[in-house]
Amino acid sequence: MKLCYVLPQYYKNSAENFFHIANFLSELGKQVELYVVVEHCDTAPKINNVKKIFILDGGSSSISSFGRLTRLVNIYFELYKKGVTVFFARASLTGVLPLVIANRFFNFNRANIVFWSCGQDIVPLSFFPNKKNIKRVVSKLLAWFVFRGVNYLATGPELMVYYYHQHYKIPQHKILTLYNDISLDRFYPLSTQEKSIGKQAILDTNKKVMLFVHTFNECRGADLLPLIAKKIKDNNLNVIIAAIGRPGDYSSQLDKKIKANNLQDYLLNLGEIPNKNIVKYYQIADLFLMPSRGEGFPRVLLEAMACGCPTLSFEVGGVADILPVDVIKEFLIPLDNENKFVEQSIKLICNQQLLEELSKYSHQKVKQYSTDHIVDMYVEQLGRLTSL
Repeated sequence: MKLCYVLPQYYKNSAENFFHIANFLSELGKQVELYVVVEHCDTAPKINNVKKIFILDGGSSSISSFGRLTRLVNIYFELYKKGVTVFFARASLTGVLPLVIANRFFNFNRANIVFWSCGQDIVPLSFFPNKKNIKRVVSKLLAWFVFRGVNYLATGPELMVYYYHQHYKIPQHKILTLYNDISLDRFYPLSTQEKSIGKQAILDTNKKVMLFVHTFNECRGADLLPLIAKKIKDNNLNVIIAAIGRPGDYSSQLDKKIKANNLQDYLLNLGEIPNKNIVKYYQIADLFLMPSRGEGFPRVLLEAMACGCPTLSFEVGGVADILPVDVIKEFLIPLDNENKFVEQSIKLICNQQLLEELSKYSHQKVKQYSTDHIVDMYVEQLGRLTSL
């Protein structure tokens, strides 16, 4: 099979989940003839086993919207002439739109354009005329066009297939189920002794650690962190929350809440940390907090599970499919019950035996998402398209 994969970004210090994909593509390239288009990068992409890498914006000079469109259309036809008939764009409307135009309008739909999208749209749309709202409206319109212009939508897990079918009225036979992967060579648990040493070295503490890794947005539940920290303080628990996140709409509020409630000893705002350096924080954590009000296939969940860190989450997106059945009762909270999320976080962190038991289930389940398994999944699913 010959495949073109459009990757939105390749940043050496990226804190986003795109950092994982270079490793995935290196493994995928062992089984297919792979071409990669990188939309944005700040360093020369190093991805093994790739036939050719195309760079749209290398950072030294920006590319216009029209320039991006024409460049991608030209790449499409260059690769189509080489026998590439499957073009896969990862979570980027600007990356997939030119491919749809090239395929639908200039090439009579002879190739298969696959767009990977995974996320619940939970932020209300506002028509107040400011730059942010106008951008969201335009994105909505582009998404509507793309969902109808691509040959297949790819998403996962199964709950998200149902979501896109119901929410966007995409026929189920046009939706491919493709999972996120996790490198079990990079993410793995530590022994009890190593974990204790790590806490001292990284956070200078011997307390139990709750960990948050996401964007500091209200839709990601960052506003619940001060509430949990206050409970820890009020109950005089030997626990600390380590909060890692990209800047968001709750960033300034988070700092204000910490200061106003004197939570400095209970809630550490560690700010943004590159994904390449994130593993050690998962490895020393006792409980991972994911209070997102909307998700799709959160890779932070896989990162935590791979490091043997049990995860407390709201029942959103595809989370119920990802967590092992044995932990659902303790770790999945109904979305409308924020008080229960706070209370359950305290209950769990105080029960070491239960945490250790449920940690084993989580680590066992995450093996299903190992990079080699997901590469095989991609090869099987996308390989079928070439034989249709």
